[in-house]
Amino acid sequence: MPVKTSDIIFILTILVMSWLISFPMNEWFSETMPRHQILQLPAMLVLGIISGVRFSKHIIIGFAWGIAILIFILSSLIFWMLPHSIDYAVINTPFNRLMHVNMLISGFLLIPVLRNTLSEIKIIFLGMLSAMVIATGFTLLSYNLLLCSSFNIEQQKEAGLQLVIIGLTVFASTIFIFFRGAGRS
Repeated sequence: MPVKTSDIIFILTILVMSWLISFPMNEWFSETMPRHQILQLPAMLVLGIISGVRFSKHIIIGFAWGIAILIFILSSLIFWMLPHSIDYAVINTPFNRLMHVNMLISGFLLIPVLRNTLSEIKIIFLGMLSAMVIATGFTLLSYNLLLCSSFNIEQQKEAGLQLVIIGLTVFASTIFIFFRGAGRS
C-alpha cells in the first residue's frame, strides 16, 4: 500500500505541532496552571484524537480490550491531574514530555475504541470523564490551600473554574448523546 502525499503532510503537521507544544512552547505552558492543565494537556490529547481519526479506520479493538483501553485513558487523565504529577511535570521537563506522549497515545487509541464500542459504554465513559473533571475543578476551587506548589492560589482557582466549565460541557454533551440515542430506539 503506497503512502499518500497527504498522509505524509498530515504526519509532518502532527509532528511539528507536537514538537512546538512540547519543546519551544513548553516553558510558556508551564508558567501557569490553566495553561498547563487546560491548554497543553488537552492539546496533546486532541492531536492524538485527530491522528486516530485519520489513521485508525482499520483498527478493530475487541470489547475487552476496548474497556481496558478506556480504563487506561481515564487512569492517564487522573494521573496527570494529581497535584504531585502536575508539580513534577512542571519542574521535570522529561516527565512533562512523558505526559505529552501519554496523551498522544491516549487520544489515538480513543477513536478506534469509541468507534467500535456500544453506545452505553460511550455514555458511561463520557459521564465518568465529566464527573472526574468536575470533581477536580471543584477541588481546586474550594481549597484555599495550595495543592500544586508550582503555581499560586489564583492560578489554582482559575484552573478549577475552567475545569468545572469543561466538565459541565462534557456532561451536557453526554446527556445530548444519551437522548439522541434514546430517540433512535
